[in-house]
Amino acid sequence: MIAERPDIDINGYYSQKQAADALHVCRHTIMRYEKTGALHFRIRKGTSRKVVSGLNLMKLWKTVI
Repeated sequence: MIAERPDIDINGYYSQKQAADALHVCRHTIMRYEKTGALHFRIRKGTSRKVVSGLNLMKLWKTVI
């Protein structure tokens, strides 16, 4: 995981790949965080895709670092 503050918009929403890219980790790591409950994804109504809020990503980053 990236040690310096990632460039994440706390009001935005990120897919698993976008979240992984922002935190400089593998997509499978993001999936593991979701499985353990560290990240909470929601399903977008229009596209039926999983997204996580930027605020949740920043909270995760702060707890891991």
